[in-house]
Amino acid sequence: MRSACIALALIGLMATAALAADVGGFVRDKASGESLPFVNVYLKGESRGTTTNESGYYALANLPPGSHTLVASLVGYRTYEKQVLVEEKNLVVNIRLQEESIQLETTTVEAKRDEVESYDISPGRTTLQVKELKTAPAAIEADPIRTIQTLPGVSALSDFSVGLYVRGGTPDQNLVLLDGTDVYNASHLFGLFSTFPADAAKSTELLRGGYPAKYGDRLSAVLNVLTDEGNKEEFKALGGVSLLASRLTLQGPVAKGSWLLSGRRTHLDPVIGLAKDALDAKKFAYNFYDLQGKTHQVFSHDDQFTLAGYAGQDGLQYRFDEFDIDLTWGNRTFSSKWTHVFDSNLFGNFLVTGSRFKAHTRFNSEDVELFEFNRLTDLSLKGDLNYFPTGNHAVELGFLLKRMAVNYHFGEADQRWIDVDTKGYHHAVYLQDNWSLTRRLTLQPGLRFSYFTEGSYSGTAPRLAARYQLGVDTFVKGAVGRYHQYLFRLAREFQGISILSNIWTMADSTADPSEALHYIVGAETRWQGIDVDAEAYYKDYTGLYEINYNNQTSTRMADVLRRGDGRAYGFDLLLKRREGRHTGWLSFSTGLSERTIDGLNLDDQGREQPYKSKFDRRFSVDLIHSWRFRKKWTLNTAVAYASGQPYTQVLGRGELTLPADDLRFEVQDKGPLNGVRLPAYQRLDMGVERQFNFRSWDMKLFFQVVNLTNHKNIFNYFWSEGKPEKRQPAKRREIPMLPLLPSFGIDFNF
Repeated sequence: MRSACIALALIGLMATAALAADVGGFVRDKASGESLPFVNVYLKGESRGTTTNESGYYALANLPPGSHTLVASLVGYRTYEKQVLVEEKNLVVNIRLQEESIQLETTTVEAKRDEVESYDISPGRTTLQVKELKTAPAAIEADPIRTIQTLPGVSALSDFSVGLYVRGGTPDQNLVLLDGTDVYNASHLFGLFSTFPADAAKSTELLRGGYPAKYGDRLSAVLNVLTDEGNKEEFKALGGVSLLASRLTLQGPVAKGSWLLSGRRTHLDPVIGLAKDALDAKKFAYNFYDLQGKTHQVFSHDDQFTLAGYAGQDGLQYRFDEFDIDLTWGNRTFSSKWTHVFDSNLFGNFLVTGSRFKAHTRFNSEDVELFEFNRLTDLSLKGDLNYFPTGNHAVELGFLLKRMAVNYHFGEADQRWIDVDTKGYHHAVYLQDNWSLTRRLTLQPGLRFSYFTEGSYSGTAPRLAARYQLGVDTFVKGAVGRYHQYLFRLAREFQGISILSNIWTMADSTADPSEALHYIVGAETRWQGIDVDAEAYYKDYTGLYEINYNNQTSTRMADVLRRGDGRAYGFDLLLKRREGRHTGWLSFSTGLSERTIDGLNLDDQGREQPYKSKFDRRFSVDLIHSWRFRKKWTLNTAVAYASGQPYTQVLGRGELTLPADDLRFEVQDKGPLNGVRLPAYQRLDMGVERQFNFRSWDMKLFFQVVNLTNHKNIFNYFWSEGKPEKRQPAKRREIPMLPLLPSFGIDFNF
């Protein structure tokens, strides 16, 4: 009898397993047909769920038979609910989400927290969806990277910075992806614009550290930008004109999908005139352009194809006392992606991408004329598979085949001091799993293996992240991982000013790659309508690099570089309010970043001593506030305060003349390397906007002011030329950052 009961139980279990089925599909915007990434999709009251991938696809595997309530939620959209009946066949449930305003004149729309669940496990991760990005408070215009600079743990070197410094890392240590393509210079000059106009951006994902095995080959962070696919339902146009730039984005349906074309061009002459006087420059001219295009074709539920491209270029001319600079730099990228649903629980993306960064520099100082040329070319084949074997596992695996070529030339007009032409192949495979070990505990183990041909370097990079739910809104989280980097950018300085810094190069048989270990712990909760996220981190670096100014004639990387180790640690806090008439966030960061490099910062016994990184910030605070004080009026405010950055103080400067040979040498008396700090940085930006709604189109008028208080933030110091014959010594001069800059303009869409 007992045996018969056991047999019947086993038969019942087998029958139930046989009846289990998968539910999967795409989540799209109801109005435009755009796919929506990073949407929470789950079964109500069952603690089973997932998030859509970058293509907007989700899958819930091995669901028991019966009726279930399928829920999809995303900030800025109405929560979707649908009853689904699971039987023995797999179900395809495509979801359309409808946009929902989260700010009204007198009403706050707020979803019930016990009905909205989160399945994001990665610590240090911030995702800005299209609604958040385009409504985020911003001066000049909405911009992904400038918005990201206000997040904790992220900073810019100055108002003139062209990169993100994330938790003690340099810009070249960030993996920046545009529609799956590596981008090697992700920002324009002045920190006012990035290469990613918000009009064409669908979502922006930042991973500040501890990122999973899917991403690799950088030591610090990941910035993943996805552009719109284009409106599949009707023709749309949006854009704007301001004192600083004009932009236009067109999109609409074509064939079995959509197309999109977006462009932007600066017209900075009036503002540059003001900045020229404030900077005391003889000549100051700057402009840039961006151009993006994309088409997305849906051949069937199982097959889709995307083709995307980007082109952008900056040009700068700057003459100041004894030196003048002429710079041009820019990016070109393309990507083609085939998306295929092999089965309800097996999804694939396959990409062919290309990227090229090129920079020309001409630098004159008295009777010396220098030139510099740098070009980095990247051609890649990538594949990513999402496999959902059971309800407790979501497996990702993929590969990377990459060819890189670097050309770098530096010298005088009639002589090349450095002439480098090299190429390398970088290959990688990865495997990771989102594993719901219990109802409250989720693990994300992963492993990435990479191989670099120049020097035959291989690296094994294990990763592990964990998230534990303490309550309805409270989680603790952590991550640890190893990371490798085979490509890096060198920073060149003149009198402590980083002006010749667009120098990309790669590891070779004489120069080992760099490595980092990440450790992150944190907690997140919700308190009185405010999202609270706190994290502590520690990064341990080996094989860091600095340029060796004592050897500028060799083509061996080992001779051109100084190597060493470093560390960065700190604490980040983010308070964010998303609903109501008052929205925004307050971020606070404190930390330390230091290095120990061969031959630098020597003590009296000739031993290397640790020194603070140029981008070390002891603490920084950013307040972003948006106040809808009338139905169609909004006041935006951005306040930033940060401790001063380290720099090497020049105590004195002069010339030493050898009468016998009639030779003159410049002599500088310097203090400890990065031993003192610039004054603290502070800036207030404000803007007001008025919305107008007509029958078939909308318009927004805005007025913005950057650095409203006209605070004189110091970019750096340099020494002017003295006049010994008149007994006039050299003087220390200040280079200020952006002065008060007003702007006004109009945005429109129809």
